[in-house]
Amino acid sequence: MVVRPYSNEELWNPHPYQLPKRSRLNHIIPVAVGTPFIESLTSYITRLAQSHSISISILMTREFAPLLTKHYIQNGSKKGLSTLFNRGAAINSTGELAQLLVNSVEKLTLKQNLSALTLLPFRDFLSSRELLHKTKVWCPDCYQEWRNLTKTIYEPLIWTLKDVEVCSHHNRPLQTICSNCKRQIPWLHSKSRIGYCPYCDRWLGSSNKTETTSNSITLSSKFEKSLWKSKALGELITKSGENSLGIKQDNIAKAIREIINITHQGNIASFAKSLNLPRNTVWMWHEGKSIPKLKFILDICYCFDISLLSFLQLEKAAFQSLDINCQKLTDTILIKRVSPKDFDSEKIENALQTILNSQQIPPPTMKEVAKRLGFDRRIISKHCPELCKAISAKYRRYQNQIRATKIDECCQEVRQAVSALIEKGEYPSEARVSRLISQPGYFRYKKVRMVLKDAKSKQNF
Repeated sequence: MVVRPYSNEELWNPHPYQLPKRSRLNHIIPVAVGTPFIESLTSYITRLAQSHSISISILMTREFAPLLTKHYIQNGSKKGLSTLFNRGAAINSTGELAQLLVNSVEKLTLKQNLSALTLLPFRDFLSSRELLHKTKVWCPDCYQEWRNLTKTIYEPLIWTLKDVEVCSHHNRPLQTICSNCKRQIPWLHSKSRIGYCPYCDRWLGSSNKTETTSNSITLSSKFEKSLWKSKALGELITKSGENSLGIKQDNIAKAIREIINITHQGNIASFAKSLNLPRNTVWMWHEGKSIPKLKFILDICYCFDISLLSFLQLEKAAFQSLDINCQKLTDTILIKRVSPKDFDSEKIENALQTILNSQQIPPPTMKEVAKRLGFDRRIISKHCPELCKAISAKYRRYQNQIRATKIDECCQEVRQAVSALIEKGEYPSEARVSRLISQPGYFRYKKVRMVLKDAKSKQNF
């Protein structure tokens, strides 16, 4: 074999080789992009932490916090992190927090188009009111199937939507609490692991095939509607990766006007009555002055046999074939209208005065009082502001008194602990004293720390 020698031009290149830019965090690929089951951003962040073998708390405080503009997140404090975890659902939503996290994750991973893992592509026409589940929901059969097939276990974005109550793949309701510890699970937790409960560490998937089969549900009218909603929203989410959906905010108003014109000859009152909706609410939608909740849009589409995408994209062919399904109209009650209660100011005022003068221990909060009287707290406060303030002040005084008593008890325990340690010949440090008292967290109070200092000084320490 003849070996060809390299030429000088091949051996020498005056331009240095440009290495591609390296990402700060692993460049992991989102799951199921372009399908109804595309991964959610909270799931992606959780898997990102797992790929680095660190907790989400460390990932958030050390990597994301410096990039976020929100002050409570920037400082990386436990309180700020807890606030962020409590708002975990918003990370998958349409607001500012979702955009901040998308920008941060894209910068750290150099992965683009991560907004498709949230509802940001739909923020121009989706109302954020009652849009998402506040805590995690999941399909045990999906988890088990992915595990059996050794696929990546993740949390689809569609599970975050409040109107999605069933899994369209396995025809079963989504689970909302851990079957072992009976607790709801936040979307993000310091101990989050995909497919496991962060509280009891139990696997959330179906335990076996028998359980999976037994959980299948026969189609009832209610379940059929839930299944239709899941499929309709899955169809919409599939489009999330497209740069332009061609859907504007005023499309909803135009679509509602079109439906009213075709089915009720433009009569808003008749349309509102047929769906048991307040006429003024429908008029606001009709004029584009407010955006309906996603629930109402889905109910309207379901009642009039039109797909969600056709409704949002104003497809003429779909509107021309509209048909009123009377049975669906009967089954669909969008708003249960309740007649307002008569507010008897004198009666409520006497009741508040009685509660204020009572010797009940502990005294009730205004929230408990409002529930007892059967009225909203704001309504009661509007009519009887002084009595409401007095009841709240009484409760605060009681809480302060209880706190002061507990602090005094802790101070006594500190003195006893110092004496016990000295008898053993050990130095009464704060750490050693903390192990001997019932409330070591009370060292955050200045009085408890001063008692420890005074007790040590009396013993010549």
